Amino acid sequence: MRGTGGALLYATLKSYGVTCLFGMEDPIHVFHAVDRAFTRIVTVRDEKHAAIMAHGYAQVTGRPGVCAATFGPGATNLITGLLEAQRSSVPVIALVQDHALRLKNKHASSALDHAGALGPYVKEVIRIDLPEQVGDAVRKAFRIATTGRPGPVVLLCPGDVMAAETEAAVHAEPAYTHFPANRARASREAIAQAAELLAGARRPLLIAGGGTIISGAEEEVRLLAELFDMPVATTMTGRGAIADAHPLAAGPLGSTTGGRYGRGRVPNTLLAEADLAFVLGSRTGQICYSEWSLPKAGTKLIHLDIDPIEIGRNFPTDVPMVGDVRDTLRDLLAYCAEHGLARTDGAARARVAELTKSWREEFDVVGTSSQVPIRPERLLSEISDSSDDNTLIVTDASYVTGWAMSHVDVPRAGRFILSPRGTGGIGWSLPAAIGAKMADPARDVVCVTGDGAFGYVFNELETAARYGVEVTVVVFNNGTLGFQRHWEQKVMGRYLECDFLDIDFAQLGHVLKCGGERITDPAQIAAGLKRARDAGKPYVLDVVIDPDATAPIVGFETILAADAVH
Repeated sequence: MRGTGGALLYATLKSYGVTCLFGMEDPIHVFHAVDRAFTRIVTVRDEKHAAIMAHGYAQVTGRPGVCAATFGPGATNLITGLLEAQRSSVPVIALVQDHALRLKNKHASSALDHAGALGPYVKEVIRIDLPEQVGDAVRKAFRIATTGRPGPVVLLCPGDVMAAETEAAVHAEPAYTHFPANRARASREAIAQAAELLAGARRPLLIAGGGTIISGAEEEVRLLAELFDMPVATTMTGRGAIADAHPLAAGPLGSTTGGRYGRGRVPNTLLAEADLAFVLGSRTGQICYSEWSLPKAGTKLIHLDIDPIEIGRNFPTDVPMVGDVRDTLRDLLAYCAEHGLARTDGAARARVAELTKSWREEFDVVGTSSQVPIRPERLLSEISDSSDDNTLIVTDASYVTGWAMSHVDVPRAGRFILSPRGTGGIGWSLPAAIGAKMADPARDVVCVTGDGAFGYVFNELETAARYGVEVTVVVFNNGTLGFQRHWEQKVMGRYLECDFLDIDFAQLGHVLKCGGERITDPAQIAAGLKRARDAGKPYVLDVVIDPDATAPIVGFETILAADAVH
């Protein structure tokens, strides 16, 4: 194909099936070459949100998301979103306008060393210095983004290169249109060792991390769990590895979900009791492994991950397995079938049922509460009851993560909930929900956010309205930075500047061309959720919740005497 560098770059993106470009319209020679019948241009209010929208798009489609920004401050605005994608193993390709070589070191407007500024937050920065390099550079970006542990890549696009004409190949490499690409498998020796440990364990526990979802290994997880009568716990990003209705589903591990009213008490107990933990696709981080106090010393550990750097990082590992979760589990299941390895005595199912019943009895007190201000547990119960197989829940960080991970039932195996657990930064869910909905308009996308987090991103309501993105936004409005307030009370005995004015975000939704309503009575929640879903446009539910209610965080149980149901 002959054309400008920008036209060649877009044609290569199109060959990879890129249907959305999120960002500001720079590099302009790329955007002005876009086939608008195939690819939607989504102009955002903040470049950071473009990277997050591309993140949500990637998680729903299984394809790299693409965002764009201009040079200097526009490029640095991408950093928060790119860092989350890096830590969450999500492929995002960022197109960044760069200065021509002739302008380097001359204090050109908004000059910046883009490679130096962005390099620490991505897998690679690729600068295109000649227009004939465009096709190869795009293909390299997709290869890097989708292979190994997936992650973000930056393409630096100097304006003069994008404007120059040349000829270049614009084809895609089919193997790298989706992720994970080039699936590796653990060795035969590691598979044999893992199988023997599983067969000999008395109380094994399978821990499914985010890599399980990325790999699409839900069916293999179920088969392995049933083969060895093994409960399945998940990390927060692993939610959906098994449906909650399955008798071996234990729920989300960790300190964020393991406190009062938290479902995490079930898997935390099972992990404390386990003589073997089989970890799949998890970085074994601080929160999900309870400050690394679980698994306990002496527990045997098998760790399967695509990234060898993560294996053995935090725990002694008896069997290290480097490979893709889905394909390695297929090999493991085949090995077990070949050697007649299995155990199905039913004891694990009974233990899961016992622990789940105990948790549910305590939780239902708050989950059905008619208290005003509304208990967040009641709100999450209503969201859970209104969700089905077509629902996608997109949560923000901080308290709503713990509430949603613990209190929303996962109705099916697969991607049901998105959350920014790579860095845990607030102000993520709305742009991620927009990206997810644009990736699959048929999904019922519900954005769950706190009022503090929503304050970072509510400007993108106008973006949702402008593009007709029908997302339901549920704002947990307690008029305060809840985690900060309660942490200060726990550590210092009081809190300082955490409270906000009473803002009705539903009114803000109307101003920004969306629908919305405020809910103060728990009896109104179900009808409000239905009106939001039927609105035919973005809709904000501003739900006033109890400012003294804490997330189910271990150690937060006794912060406030007032945190009680009435």
